[in-house]
Amino acid sequence: MDNINKTIYEIVAESDSNRITVFTNHLKIDGFVYQCDGKCKEVANGMLTLNDAVVCRIDDYCSCDEDECTCNDIACFKYDWLNIMHSKIVSFSVLK
Repeated sequence: MDNINKTIYEIVAESDSNRITVFTNHLKIDGFVYQCDGKCKEVANGMLTLNDAVVCRIDDYCSCDEDECTCNDIACFKYDWLNIMHSKIVSFSVLK
């Protein structure tokens, strides 16, 4: 398991939540970290695997002016499974 996966799985275990938001340079991705349940060797190396993922293009998702930002969930796409390359992850947050 790669370092970023190890870090994410450790945070998931400590927070008792597998719900996550991941940002790449162009995407906001919400989903649930795949729980490998002892089969972590089956998880693709170099990838973070999510279930029930919702992918939004940041440019289409939010628009901001000087005072506030508004975001549009309609511009998003849903996937049962999604693999994200570690090299594309800019930031992430495990959510409760």
